[in-house]
Amino acid sequence: MADNKDESFKFVDRRRVDAEGKDRGVDAKTAEVKPQGKIENKNPKTSKSAPSEQPNEIGFSEFAMSLATQALMQLGQMQPPAGFNIPKDVIAAKQTIDILQMLEAKTKGNLDEREAALMSDILHNLRLAFLNVSQGK
Repeated sequence: MADNKDESFKFVDRRRVDAEGKDRGVDAKTAEVKPQGKIENKNPKTSKSAPSEQPNEIGFSEFAMSLATQALMQLGQMQPPAGFNIPKDVIAAKQTIDILQMLEAKTKGNLDEREAALMSDILHNLRLAFLNVSQGK
């Protein structure tokens, strides 16, 4: 088990260029980058599903909303982002809804109140949208 001691970490950035593509002007084999703050070990089982603090991280709620958005686009109820062409595909939308239903069943008892309510609302709204599209409304 890991101790909660304040340990020093050493990060080595071996890229020759920075984020803008400019030459860093350092020897890539010896370049060192040290962290500015303390690194925390977050346990995902004890943290609540709040919006992610980091832009590249995705939580359960964001994942569920992503699938719901995909289903709405497949049903033709939502416009895809500019530059994308997502044809109306009711069968694919039904499969996406089924995936969300499976996720709800598999995560039952493991979600907090907000996540469980979100899943229930998403599925309710998607099922109504699916019925409206399949009945031609």
